[in-house]
Amino acid sequence: MDTNEEKFNIARQLHFSGRIEEAQKIYVKLLKIYKKNHTLYYLIGTTYLQLKKQDLAIKYFKLSLKYNSNFPDTFNNLGVALAENKEHKEALTNYNKAIELKQDYIDAYLNRGISLNKLKKYEEAIKDFDLVIDKEPENAKAFNNLGNVFKGLKKFDKAIYFYDKAIKINDNFLEAISNKADVLDSQKKFRQSLIELNKIYKKEPDFFGLIQKIISNKMSIFDWQNYDQMKEMIKHKLLNDEITLDPLFIYYLFDDLSIQYNNSKNFINNEFKNTTKIPHLRKKKNNKIKIGYFSGDFHNHPVLHIMSNIFKEHDKSKFEIYAFSHGPEKKNNVWKETVINYFKKFYQTSDWSDEEIVKKANEDGIDIAVDLSGLTKYSRTSLFFNRVAPIQINYLGYPGTSGLNSMDYILADQKVIRKDETKYFAEKVCYFPKCYIPSSNDVTLKNSKKIFKRSEFDLPENETVFCAFHNPHKINPQIFNVWINILKRTGKSVLWIKSNNSDAKENLKKEAEKRKVDKNRIIFAEGIENINDHIQRLKLADIFLDTFPYNSHSTIYDYLRANLPMIIMEGNSFPSRVGSSIYSSLELSELVAKNYTEYEDIAVELSKKKEKLLGLKTKIKTLIKEHYLFNSKKFTLDLEEIYSKIFNNEI
Repeated sequence: MDTNEEKFNIARQLHFSGRIEEAQKIYVKLLKIYKKNHTLYYLIGTTYLQLKKQDLAIKYFKLSLKYNSNFPDTFNNLGVALAENKEHKEALTNYNKAIELKQDYIDAYLNRGISLNKLKKYEEAIKDFDLVIDKEPENAKAFNNLGNVFKGLKKFDKAIYFYDKAIKINDNFLEAISNKADVLDSQKKFRQSLIELNKIYKKEPDFFGLIQKIISNKMSIFDWQNYDQMKEMIKHKLLNDEITLDPLFIYYLFDDLSIQYNNSKNFINNEFKNTTKIPHLRKKKNNKIKIGYFSGDFHNHPVLHIMSNIFKEHDKSKFEIYAFSHGPEKKNNVWKETVINYFKKFYQTSDWSDEEIVKKANEDGIDIAVDLSGLTKYSRTSLFFNRVAPIQINYLGYPGTSGLNSMDYILADQKVIRKDETKYFAEKVCYFPKCYIPSSNDVTLKNSKKIFKRSEFDLPENETVFCAFHNPHKINPQIFNVWINILKRTGKSVLWIKSNNSDAKENLKKEAEKRKVDKNRIIFAEGIENINDHIQRLKLADIFLDTFPYNSHSTIYDYLRANLPMIIMEGNSFPSRVGSSIYSSLELSELVAKNYTEYEDIAVELSKKKEKLLGLKTKIKTLIKEHYLFNSKKFTLDLEEIYSKIFNNEI
């Protein structure tokens, strides 16, 4: 037998046995001899695909096709590599070619369905998965992906039906169990979601993202059993680089800049470890500074509430502003319609590839790209990894570092990021002269016509009402202990909390009883969609109690509009200092605590000294009419000065 043929067979055996890198080395050596062998290019591409080095996989698959354009497996695998790079349109072209060459190619139909789903072409995706199931009735992957389609359509019960089908075929199909748990989470069926997640934990405790999902679901319903132990386990794994958490979620757990920074860097490294950057065109000379605002939140969202007046107040004689909206398109989006005319151009880019967006930004000559989403739900971090503009800025939407070396600046103030803490930020810190976060401006904000009474919400007429309307992730056993201590020291006062989840209500009442407080002193309210009515209802409370370590941020302005003083605790990181930054600027520092004892004492004193409480409410009423943070014209001037200094290399 030919020696090279023997080497090839050894490489194939190594490849099939999972020793991918060893096999790859032999393939590469053989390629130096057989320089036009499409099979070797295909196999090397496949090894890179398995090693999650998509860009190299794409390179070798394309070379394989150069020497043989009739091999369906190459088209299919090229499609997979492109899909892994989120280039689903190009992936479809290759799956179509694979199917054209091999009409019964089940894997290609399955893969095509996955990309069609990603492109929101749901009906076409369903047809592909149905075809696979017709040919292979026990194909668990097809059922799982049908579940994903109906999850995207928000037909959650139907999604669960198909996930259950997949799990029935293969009860070790952990991805399908995880997907089912995610849908139950979306339905706010947190207890049921936990049942599914615990099934995974018993089989594979290190399943990707599992620990975060478990603690997230537990926090959503105030299930604090083993909370401290779970936190310690997560901290240990983070410090040893064993896991990476969602960079926003970590703020609910740890007030530690070092942990936050390390997690963000690891998150970015994992996200882009096998990605090659898109070549960037150079800066054009413009008469005006061109600002591109990139956001996934051009809808009813706090970021747009804050930015809408800034967009309006920009000096259009000096700045030309462009919007790149990469979030979901919403129906009846009055918020987007209100701001759209403030921009030179407004692009809806949710279905665009990174290359298309970068190209458009270059064509328009964008000088400064401002990322208003950071590492949040609808972020498009890959654009900033690829450098969508010569200057890139992280601002407002995310209270921390992006973790990107290619993000040039983060805009902040000296309260949220102290000068000796800049080492925990990948960006250069650029400071506002005052607080970095101005008042929000909801375009639907008007005086409510409703007149609420305490009796409508089972609130006592003559006792102190402490309000704590928060995302349940922000409420933890430590801050709840403080709130309970406040109740114990203030007569028959009550704690007013927002929740419409029966499990959450039951669990929190039990937590109150554990701490020797009557469960009836915890009163629950459901959310109100209308912002005007929400603010009017807030006025029924006496004092607002903030969370820690993740403070209230833009919602602080809702409480101020309700003339509601808030007790804040200042911590050691950006998310635990936003409240302090706003209140210090407003000269309300007497409401900012440095520790839990101070927090408790401030709340108790205000409850007992009604004249002081009334004086604070009067002061707040004046502030919202006159203060700098409520003057968007002045704030925008400061922001524009920062942009100009950055553009002219003066910072």
